[in-house]
Amino acid sequence: MKLTMPSLLKKLRKYNFRQYAQFLFCVTFSVLLVTSYAVMLYSTLVQRTFPEGGDSRKQIWMIFAVALLGCLIFIMYSTSLFLKYKSRETGVFLALGAKKSYLAKQLTNEILRLMGSCILMGIIGGIGIALLIWQLCKLFLKDLESMVFGFTLNGVFIGIAFGMSALVLVLIQVILFAKRTDVMEILYHHQKNEPLKMVNKRNGVFGVLMLFSGLFLGFVVPMIAGTVFNRNLSGIWSVTYLLSLVGIYRIMTYMIMKNKPGKNPQHYYNRLISSSMMKFQGRQMVRNMSITVLLLAAAMFSSFYAPQLSTANQPVLKSPVDYGLHYPATEDEIDKKDLNHLAKEYGVTISDYREIVFSELLASGVERDWTDDGKLIETHVEDYQLADFIDSTTFNKQTNNQVSLNQGQYYKVNFTEQAESFYEKNDDLDQVTNPLTKQKLKLRFKGTIECQELTNNGNQRYILNDSDYQMIRAGLSKEYQNQQILFNVSDLEASYPFAKAVYKQFVDQASKKMAVSKEYDRYQHAKALAENRQANGLSSMNLSEESRDLMEYWKYYPTIKIIYQKEFVRNTFVFFLVFIYVAVICLAAVGVILYTRSATMGIMNKQLFDDLKRLGANNQYIKQCITRQLNMIFIVPAVVATVLISVFTGLMFWMNDNQLSSSEISAAKMDVAIVLMIAAFLGIIYYASMRKIKQILDI
Repeated sequence: MKLTMPSLLKKLRKYNFRQYAQFLFCVTFSVLLVTSYAVMLYSTLVQRTFPEGGDSRKQIWMIFAVALLGCLIFIMYSTSLFLKYKSRETGVFLALGAKKSYLAKQLTNEILRLMGSCILMGIIGGIGIALLIWQLCKLFLKDLESMVFGFTLNGVFIGIAFGMSALVLVLIQVILFAKRTDVMEILYHHQKNEPLKMVNKRNGVFGVLMLFSGLFLGFVVPMIAGTVFNRNLSGIWSVTYLLSLVGIYRIMTYMIMKNKPGKNPQHYYNRLISSSMMKFQGRQMVRNMSITVLLLAAAMFSSFYAPQLSTANQPVLKSPVDYGLHYPATEDEIDKKDLNHLAKEYGVTISDYREIVFSELLASGVERDWTDDGKLIETHVEDYQLADFIDSTTFNKQTNNQVSLNQGQYYKVNFTEQAESFYEKNDDLDQVTNPLTKQKLKLRFKGTIECQELTNNGNQRYILNDSDYQMIRAGLSKEYQNQQILFNVSDLEASYPFAKAVYKQFVDQASKKMAVSKEYDRYQHAKALAENRQANGLSSMNLSEESRDLMEYWKYYPTIKIIYQKEFVRNTFVFFLVFIYVAVICLAAVGVILYTRSATMGIMNKQLFDDLKRLGANNQYIKQCITRQLNMIFIVPAVVATVLISVFTGLMFWMNDNQLSSSEISAAKMDVAIVLMIAAFLGIIYYASMRKIKQILDI
């Protein structure tokens, strides 16, 4: 049999199967992760759930961008390893007289075939994984059976675009590799080290300062500029976050290069071999550790969203009232007779039943907006919005409070631990107007009252002095009155079937006038139509007891504690799915990167460890050297990522409302548990990596 160059290359591919398998796995895995998440992200279900331009959608794209960057860098890293393996055989062929152009062409064609198959398998696998996960979710969560995933091609296009981008970057690496002219350089390219310049302690300190300066400048300064100086910094200011990236790189560099003789020289000499190994591979180590920090931080940030979301309904669950129904007084809605009938049917005992009537009046307010050059504009508007008002005597009687108001004063009703909004201040109201008689009343802000049972998706609510209330509401028709029903049940947990029946009847009896979103204001809507302009809020919603949008967006959504508790997962599942999904992607990428880096470290240093054995080093010493290096690439990035994201989350909690609410404290406790779970995951990868290196070194 004649041995030709193609047949020889084929034999080499078979002989070096492990190197090819590693490259194929890394590229396919990266494309699969990106495609699966893109398919999920661009599904109709997710696109309908996350509002366009909302903070949640921005956070998703920010985390996804980090994951994309990490996967691209990982592909480039795996390509560099593959080319290192190919360098020796390429150098041998050149030394034997093979033409460089022929070898370059063969290598390029081989890479194109490998990348093409990886991209195809990754896209098909990504689509399958996304659909499989959705089906598993529906299998284990019966409440999701009515939801439709809504597969679209946009996610597939994202996967293809990512694959093509990776292909271009890989081909650039191949071209640069093929342009090498020195045969010896190519031959020993797989043994080439990438040392870093020596650094001192100052570099590490500057790295830490740059890390936190990026957070301060990127997150805190815009908040201060808006709240203190009434200035809106342009989007370009976000580039200050890049300081944190530079800081991470400098910290990783310092950690690799810091080993020097100090007060304990023996400690330095004990670590000399392991630290020197890391220094000789410094650039690779620092790049891997830096991208690991980013991916871990992204995974933690997206994982932290779940506790924040899960504790968001704590104020409702801690309310002293189990059931709260509010609706316009003109509506033929569920009443006490209907409730008693349902209670009898479901064996529920109703207690503390109350009915409260609010007067709907025109409240003044302040419109706040930013100019193109970042200046805050505040415009006082006399007829800003319709709001609900009640007199202090009725409020005290119905809520067991002791509120006292002089004429001309008012309290604003807030939910538990409600923070003041930047765009709507608690004291914006300074005048109230009767919408029918146009009678006006000047008011002064006295304070806020936390009364969870009186807050809902509807109007803002205020308390007035008794005489002021009677005067301003004179001549008001029933059309400008809202009614609220409040009551408790003897056994809340057992009342779930009753609650479902109440909710169904409430939704079924709601007229088209009630089918509006919480931003809808009928006065402003009529005014906008008269002025031929777009009004805020949806004037028509699909009222169905199966609709997931009602809890979040319906103006008259009833506050039924047991429904919030039981159906919370169903109504917020998509949020959990998207954020947890991207966290899993980031962690999967981290696991593969760390495991691959660990195995590469063992392969590249195998000759050195063999030499150490010949010089008398025992297996225990070899294991210590390996452990020190693994500690560096596992523990240091994990600690930096944890500190980074913990500080950022703490700043976010505090800067949003200048307080730490009980729900945020509960979320922080859950965050600690998540960090421990991520640490356990890293521990598993650490153990697997250690076993792999021991296998490579035969110890």
